[in-house]
Amino acid sequence: MAPNLLRKAGQAVALNAIANWTTLIGSFLSIVIIARILTPEDYGVFVMALMVVMLPEVIASGTLGDSLVQRKDLRPGHINSVFLQSMTLSIAAWGLLVLLAPWIAHAFGEPSVAPVLIVTGVILPIGAVMSVPAAILQRDLRYKEITVIDILGTVTAAIVGIILALMWRNEWALVGMELSRRIVRVFGFLYFAKWVPNTRSSWPDFLELIRFNLANGASKVLQTFDQMLPKTLIGMTLGSHAVGVFNLPERLFQQANQALIAPFAAVAMPVASAMQDNRETLHQAMDSAIRMSALLAYPTFMGAFVVAPVAIPVVFGEQWAPSVPIFQIYMVIGLRAPITAIILGVFRGVGRPDVVAWITLTSIIATSILLAFTYQYGIVAIALGLLAKQVITFVLSTWMIQRVVGFTVFRQLLAGSAAFFASCVMGLAVWLFMDFVPDLAHPLLHVVATIVLGALIYPVALYFFMPRLGRHILRAVRILLSGQPREALKTVRGALTEQGI
Repeated sequence: MAPNLLRKAGQAVALNAIANWTTLIGSFLSIVIIARILTPEDYGVFVMALMVVMLPEVIASGTLGDSLVQRKDLRPGHINSVFLQSMTLSIAAWGLLVLLAPWIAHAFGEPSVAPVLIVTGVILPIGAVMSVPAAILQRDLRYKEITVIDILGTVTAAIVGIILALMWRNEWALVGMELSRRIVRVFGFLYFAKWVPNTRSSWPDFLELIRFNLANGASKVLQTFDQMLPKTLIGMTLGSHAVGVFNLPERLFQQANQALIAPFAAVAMPVASAMQDNRETLHQAMDSAIRMSALLAYPTFMGAFVVAPVAIPVVFGEQWAPSVPIFQIYMVIGLRAPITAIILGVFRGVGRPDVVAWITLTSIIATSILLAFTYQYGIVAIALGLLAKQVITFVLSTWMIQRVVGFTVFRQLLAGSAAFFASCVMGLAVWLFMDFVPDLAHPLLHVVATIVLGALIYPVALYFFMPRLGRHILRAVRILLSGQPREALKTVRGALTEQGI
């Protein structure tokens, strides 16, 4: 059972990674093009509206579906109960947002937020319909179908967003982009899950899910509130331009996190749920997930930190240059992401979302205190406060997972240590190259050359910290350069299997 489940989970990770990498590429290209057309103020208005929608969205559709993934003995009544609750809550929340939109816009000091908020609120009922079929596919680790849906949603949203940005040149292009992505996803999930909405349920069905839903809902609401705090404060005190400048680095960080770490975090909950009675196998799965995600995430975050001062103005335009230090701070925050994301999924998988709630509550308290001292010094100081908060929650979460499932802090840190040190070597080499080698004919060429150099140095550095894996990766690079991409992929896959990743 366990080896088959691990193999199926590995396939799910691979498929999810394909979808997320496609999403990253498509989203990044669309962000680059749209960011050159729109202004930070346009982004700020849209982000303000989206932030307000996030909280009711996580209550109405972002939490209830998790109970369908976590529960072992799932009945049709459970599924129908979740749909009924999600749809009721989402319609009520949308109606409330419509009524409160003028007051919310006034609180931000941006009248244009009100109509954007009213239209963006339609994602609430869309999410309610999508949550159940999405949970069904995730429960069964059907990431082949999820991959197709994610790719279609990303491509559609990118095309719609670029066309609307060229036509309208304002925040409504971002609204249309977001809605198109969600519409494609809801139809895709309904088609592949072969699920038809049904409200036939019973009171016992509701009661059997309520304990998990309340604890999980509380943790996710707290997480969302924690995410909203900085940008809400920025919007109310510094305006839409500052929100836009702050949002771009955060968005890029989220995209990288989605591509590099989310494939492992996405299967952490269903795998932990299936293995919650077999701790040794669960520890093995956690070790492999952290190690593999670290191999991808650490060099990306480290390299992006070094090249950001040159890359962001060149790629996105000079109007986004103030985002550089905030982006670099987010890249440092990303170094804790491989461990934290997997830990949170495991807590939910073993039926302990209450632990996530307590960790998030601690995070909110820390965020509130740090923001109170930093907001008056600007958005860079706010970002540094968030970094300090992440250190606090990282220490707490790694200690709590040791207490709950017995996976020691030392083993958590050891799992990604080789990738971390190899990334540090790569980052130092890239920094020296940028500092001492003159710019090439065009700044973009210099950025590309720097990235290529980092990509070549990283496997060499990894060789010294993980010799066996490093040898296989260097061999794969030689095979790839000889024009045999499939053989190179097989070599890397075999190396990872040999390392137990």
